[in-house]
Amino acid sequence: MATDDVRIVELEDENDADVHALLVDLVVDEQDHYDHPRETRGELAARLRARTRFTGENHVLVARDASSSPLGLCWVVLFDPGTGLEAEIAELYVRPEARQSGVASRLVAEAMALIRSRAVTFASAWTRDDNPAARAVYEAAGFRRTEQVVLTWLPV
Repeated sequence: MATDDVRIVELEDENDADVHALLVDLVVDEQDHYDHPRETRGELAARLRARTRFTGENHVLVARDASSSPLGLCWVVLFDPGTGLEAEIAELYVRPEARQSGVASRLVAEAMALIRSRAVTFASAWTRDDNPAARAVYEAAGFRRTEQVVLTWLPV
């Protein structure tokens, strides 16, 4: 096919059966590349939707001391782009004087309780390689490094 014959258009109908079938094919194929539970084509077809818009929720969990002063926070974002409810631990921060006391673990445990209670299909947590404390907290909560490569774009 000549590239002159190709049109690029914005999805207008979220219920477009052909686009839905493409989404299912994509996820079925991608499952072979990752070491996590597989879903059947039927399960995927029931769950996936090509939505032109989606909404999300912000949940900011705050650890406070006995005098109600904040010691740290964990910001959890929930959103459904059409593939099922996803979550990201967008931020985890503990004040320096409260570190190494279990505050981060308790915050992430509460985040995971929220994530599990909402039947999230995918969750991520981002941190740097040079932050072993955060990695340890996330790994203790069940997060694992993945085979995926994350590419980022930042405006210049």
